[in-house]
This record gives sequence, structure tokens and C-alpha cells, in this order.
Amino acid sequence: MKYRKVGDTGVEVSALGFGTMRFKDADNAAAIIDRGMELGLTYFDIGGAYSFKSFDDNAETWVGAAIKGRPRDSMVLSAKAQCRPPGNAKQERGLGLSTRDEMWQAIETSLKRVGVDTFDFYQSWDMSAPEHFEVTCEGDNSPLMAMREAKEQGLVKHLGFTSHGKETDIIEWLKKVPDFRTITIYYNFTDRYCEEVLDYCQANGVGVNIMGPLRGGLLVGRSDVFDKYLPELKGAPMQEIALRFLLSYPAISSVLSGMNEIAHLEENAAIAGGDETMTEEQRKRFIDAFTDLTGGEPLCTGCRYCQSACPEGLPVFMLMGIYQLHEVFKLSAATQQLSGMAGNARFDASKCTACETCVEACPQNLPIPERMEKIAEFFEEARQKKA
Repeated sequence: MKYRKVGDTGVEVSALGFGTMRFKDADNAAAIIDRGMELGLTYFDIGGAYSFKSFDDNAETWVGAAIKGRPRDSMVLSAKAQCRPPGNAKQERGLGLSTRDEMWQAIETSLKRVGVDTFDFYQSWDMSAPEHFEVTCEGDNSPLMAMREAKEQGLVKHLGFTSHGKETDIIEWLKKVPDFRTITIYYNFTDRYCEEVLDYCQANGVGVNIMGPLRGGLLVGRSDVFDKYLPELKGAPMQEIALRFLLSYPAISSVLSGMNEIAHLEENAAIAGGDETMTEEQRKRFIDAFTDLTGGEPLCTGCRYCQSACPEGLPVFMLMGIYQLHEVFKLSAATQQLSGMAGNARFDASKCTACETCVEACPQNLPIPERMEKIAEFFEEARQKKA
């Protein structure tokens, strides 16, 4: 396994980390963690709401049971809690917190569940909009006050946040709160909206962890669309190309994968532990290939500027992203997921009225209505096949 520094914190983590959201149960968590640590994985991304069944039966307690008795310096633990406006708290899950005391309770609860005295990192979970930042960080009674106090008392070593937000917001928050020395962001080769964040973090000593490296399991299987652009990787499965792409960025500390199968764990660990990632020149060829593959049209980068823009309530960026994995990259997992959306009113692309509100919000000015029409046609064909 390869190890990387987390910004300027002095902490080193495994290039592949445990995303703990998808563990099936306590036994599955124990098996994955045992094998993963044998393979050299050290980084754990923990969340109080993951697989929550009760106060004592959730992914945090499963992780705690699996690491009990192991040397504390053999692992790097990162916990988190979500902040939202008052009245939304689900305290036992660490969700919807709005005050210093609520955050203190979340920190103490997570330490108890995992059975440790300190966390290496503690993050504000899903700080993805300006109002989330305001609740988390502004005022003398803010959750950030508790995070700082916990750090002063040695219960937490470093602070950070996770985000699905706009890159301009993420950079602004890092500038406003220099306490944040690590971030966890959603990034993969088809959701490339936050590359300015990577550059900023590299230049300013902020560690970066990646969630969604395989886009929820869609970037898997064989696709020959890149063979002529990366002939040296011809025949490699898409998941290998996706991970090698991410690990080619020096700014990235660890790539988090929600693994619950030993075979997937071993495959990912072999890639993350290999000597080859992707050279800067290969990465450039890889990215340039997208323009050729789409006939000169840019791809949706998942920037989410269109989020909530559609008057019909369509999740535009989600539909665009999955459709291009089906249409451009010919990934069977994406085709299956898209077929499964057919008949679901939430994804009914035929509701698109071509009002172009989403186009106005799109920084690339993509022809979204045209693609929605194609998606609607795909759904209709899928419904007819099911009938």
C-alpha cells in the first residue's frame, strides 16, 4: 500500500481508505476491516448516521468493535457530524446540529461508540451550501466552537469538512476558516467540477480525500472507448482507470471506497498499492479524449449549478451524469441504473419543457433540453421493454 501526507498536518494515510457507509452488518464490517488492515489500509471515514439502527447498532459501533485491541497508531480515524438550521437535529445520528452543545454531544458520542480517546480528524459533514457554512461556523454558539474546543482538549487533532458544494464556495470557506486542514469532496473522472479546489489545496497545504471515486459503483466493467487514447491501458477495467486517474493527483491524500466485498477490497488495494498511477501526460490525454468522444460537446461535470433550477423539479445533473455514462462511455452498470429509473416520476425527463432555466445556470451552457429529450426517449423504450 502507498501512503500519502494529508496536507500540512503531518499525518500520513493509506492511498485507499475505508468508506464505512456501505457495510452490511457488524460481521461484514469486521471482515472488511480485518482484510483491509492486512493489506495496509489505515484511513477510516466514519459517520454516525451510517447504517444507523440504534444508538449501539450502527457503522460507528461496528468499526469500534472491529478495531478493538489494535494499536491506535495503526489507524487514522476521521469522524463527522452534520450542521443544519435549528429544529432539524437527529442527535443520535449526528445530523442537523446547530449549536455548540449539540456538536459537543456528537463528538463525545462518536468517541464512545468507536472506543477511542481521540480522533485524528473531525469534520463538518456535508457543508455544501452557504447556509450550511453559516450554521456551522458563524457565532459564539456555533458547532465550530465545539470543534475548536475539542481540538484544544486533545479529543480531536485536526478539523475539516466534507462537501458536495460549488468549488468557489469551498475555496471561500477554506480562506475564511483556516482551522480546516482537510476536506472530503466528491470527485471522479466524470465529475470534475472541483479541480480548482484541488489546485488551491495543493498550494495551501490542505489535505484532500475523495468520495465517490467510482460514482456509486457505476465506473466499473469494461469500456473500449478510451483504448485509442490510452493504448497502454487497453483492456484495463474502468475501475482501475478511474482510481489511477484520481491517484495521479498529488493533492489527493486518500481515495475513499465504500467496500463491502473482499474481492472489491483486494482489487482496489492492488491498484492503490501499485507503482503506476497515471502520468500527467496520460491524464491530459484522458481528459482531452472526452471532447472527441462527444463530437466536440463538453460533458456535464456534475457542478450542480443547475441544482434546484428546474421548475419541474427534475434532478438535472444526476440524469445528465448517468446518461452520459450510458451513451458516451457505454458502461453497462450505468445502462442498468438508467433503465431502473424508467417509470419513476422523480426522473421523468418527459416533464422537461425546454424552458432553459437549467441552461442559464449551467457554466458550460450545455444543450440540456436536447439531452433531456434523448433521456425521455430512452425511458420510453425501457418502459416498453418492461411492459
